[in-house]
Amino acid sequence: MQEKHPAGGYQAAGTWNVSPRTLSRQERRTSFGEVESTLTLAQAVQEANRCLYCYDAPCIQGCPAQIQIPEFIARIRSHNLTGAAEVIYRDNPLGAICGRVCPVEALCQKACTSCRINTPIAIGSLQRFVCDLAIQEGRIAFQDETNVLGKVAVVGGGPAGLSCAHYLRQRGCEVDLFEKEDLAGGLLRWGIPIYRLPEEVAKREIDLITNRVALHRKYLLGTQAEDFLKQYDAIFLGIGLSSPILLRTPGADLPGVYAAASFLRALREKKGGDFAFYGKEIAVVGGGATALDAARSAIRLGASKVTVLYRRTAEEMPAFSSEVEAAFQEGVDFLWLMSPVEITPVDGRLKLILEGIRLGEPDESGRASVIPTGVRTNFLADAVLVAIASQAEPAGVEGWMDRPKVFRGGDLTGGATVVQAVADGKEAALRIISWLEKGGSQ
Repeated sequence: MQEKHPAGGYQAAGTWNVSPRTLSRQERRTSFGEVESTLTLAQAVQEANRCLYCYDAPCIQGCPAQIQIPEFIARIRSHNLTGAAEVIYRDNPLGAICGRVCPVEALCQKACTSCRINTPIAIGSLQRFVCDLAIQEGRIAFQDETNVLGKVAVVGGGPAGLSCAHYLRQRGCEVDLFEKEDLAGGLLRWGIPIYRLPEEVAKREIDLITNRVALHRKYLLGTQAEDFLKQYDAIFLGIGLSSPILLRTPGADLPGVYAAASFLRALREKKGGDFAFYGKEIAVVGGGATALDAARSAIRLGASKVTVLYRRTAEEMPAFSSEVEAAFQEGVDFLWLMSPVEITPVDGRLKLILEGIRLGEPDESGRASVIPTGVRTNFLADAVLVAIASQAEPAGVEGWMDRPKVFRGGDLTGGATVVQAVADGKEAALRIISWLEKGGSQ
């Protein structure tokens, strides 16, 4: 007996695994295709049957978007896949995207009661499965109220801005969405490698939102705050952190030293040929998601060796455990407790002078402080990718903050993940709607 997969293909009954097929190390290292494959219907139902449907649903509390997880899983269990997707999209308009990029091991799945028994329910994989299928079959169409509650400017087309625009439209607001690029999406378009988030997946959910608003492309936010305050009943700022912070060390401006965010964007724009990494040794400075995405992408460009240099240890890395594990699986090396203090050119290569670090008492971030030891060593590389931090462009925020009509979300308020940005946008939309319903007062 064979069962037809909804997306095509057949699977022999009784032979499936509960988790998606994992590519081999060599397949992962040489392909920009998606690392994880989607579940089959049989796998999804089998996994849904493991859910305990807890009365207090700790998984919901672990989800920043507050998706009603037991409800959508119960609908999978009864083969109501469209209904399952509707539950997800009720609280997260970027369901398929978040099903791929959410650090579920630190959020919903970490809170799952099944952790105490065996393994957590594969919530992220189940979400991806039903959302993919619903959109592919054209089952998702958002309904917006027709009354015009007010006119709102959403500045920034990243996940926070998209989420805010979506919920404002659903409640009948007229929305102008301003985006500095020629395509909306922000991080979803330019910052996440396609092996984690394929372009077509991002596009289809972004389009479901932008097709319902007035999208203004190539718009640079500047000093026009007063004009916006006169023209709109409310303004949402979700401009993100698009300006990378570079190393402040001698040699940081040498050829071959790149901002990792710019490198990742170039790959998304299909200009990877600009980076001749084949057979080269690459150093990546940083410990967050951008650093690991850059390292894994350099591996895929044929680098013979990629080493992540981080000034703390694995326990303090801001990247999530699944991201670190994926990098390990693909052959990325790590050098802990080292920080570059100088970069110099040597025989066509780059010599990084690294200083050893010891960890001290927690600093203002709550992590162990870094204390230079004075012990230095040399590290040779053919290129350096820097991913230490990003900031908002100053022209994008000056003159806009602390205004009664101005609301913020996403990176500007500390949202560190796509799903948190979605939650921020939704919360801001609800506050804006309440503001408008009260006639523009708190």
